[in-house]
Amino acid sequence: MNIKSKKILYLITLAEWGGAQKYILDLASFFKAQKNYQVAVALGGKPNDELIKRLKALNIQTYYIAHLQRSVNFYHDFLAWWQIRSIYRKFQPTIVHLNSSKAGALGAMATVGYRKKINKVIYTIHGLILNEPLSFFKKTFYCLAEYLSAILKTDLICVSEFDKRSVIQHKISKPAKITVIHNGLKLATLNFFDKAMAKEKLIKISSYKLQINITELQAENCKLIGTIANFYPTKGLTYLIQAAQTVCNENPQTKFIIIGDGPGRRELTELIIEHQLENKVLLLGTLNQARQYIKAFDIFVLPSVKEGLPYTLIEAQAAGMPTIATSVGGNPEIIQHNQNGILIPPANPQALAESIIKLFKDKKLQQRFSQASLIQATNFSLRAMLTKTQQVYEK
Repeated sequence: MNIKSKKILYLITLAEWGGAQKYILDLASFFKAQKNYQVAVALGGKPNDELIKRLKALNIQTYYIAHLQRSVNFYHDFLAWWQIRSIYRKFQPTIVHLNSSKAGALGAMATVGYRKKINKVIYTIHGLILNEPLSFFKKTFYCLAEYLSAILKTDLICVSEFDKRSVIQHKISKPAKITVIHNGLKLATLNFFDKAMAKEKLIKISSYKLQINITELQAENCKLIGTIANFYPTKGLTYLIQAAQTVCNENPQTKFIIIGDGPGRRELTELIIEHQLENKVLLLGTLNQARQYIKAFDIFVLPSVKEGLPYTLIEAQAAGMPTIATSVGGNPEIIQHNQNGILIPPANPQALAESIIKLFKDKKLQQRFSQASLIQATNFSLRAMLTKTQQVYEK
């Protein structure tokens, strides 16, 4: 297959910014720059969401699918399927690259009748949905949807070895269809504010957005624990808040900063109030280029209960951060326990609190993790991700 004569359509459920959206933007911008090559992106969510803005800024053709949404709704799902078929007719892709569970299922089913023109139907799994906490009904439904739609897909890309094992375990697809390609970053161009500047900027943002007394944040002995995550249950932020209560009881000068937003904001706010942590756990909302602020933190944490291969964890490594993460999804492929960070069981606020306190007390361990993190980050390059993805397109 000559990739330079091909037209790729990327399809994703939501346009709100996250790891899968960054993945789409990286691929679309790279392949758009190739000669004799056409790229378009079809997506749902809100018409003014971040991915749409960034695609338009790069002059990448976009198709908005108004009925494509994350939750299961057979009325909207049928209309989204119909809209996707209409996009296939208009753009006439030779390669369809699907991302996220809903787009993966609907996009695959929509290819029926177009397979003479569509040579490749590729599906990237950014954390298999079946690894989420689901009711029996939902798990059965999603398992059936993944299995049936996989029949229509020519290739599956897993961003972690863990997801590949999960796909095989759930008998969704044969191993021959699956390629593992880790997410990657262009490490040479990553820009981080230095620690002093990052902390100063976060303090100003906290003062402006939250209208709080920033005196404690400005104190030299103030320790910052931070994370970057969308507010979904899979990110485990409720467990971070529970851990914060234990940590702050022992270390009152500690502050927890959560950068991100999402549908779970109300629940998180109520939990913070319930534990009387209003001045300890700060929800800063979405920040542009959030990774720039990572060095403000003394410890970076990722308390997820389900992951694919999180960009934010790689960014924390590239910033040389002492890191604590849960042992889910591809996290153990980034963090080697007690070598460049600490791995803890998911949904375990006590283990998270104990690990934070342990790192607080051991400066040498923090330094060792920081040095090892910088080395580990070099294993996740954008060039490797792009090259391996192109090999899937061409085979």
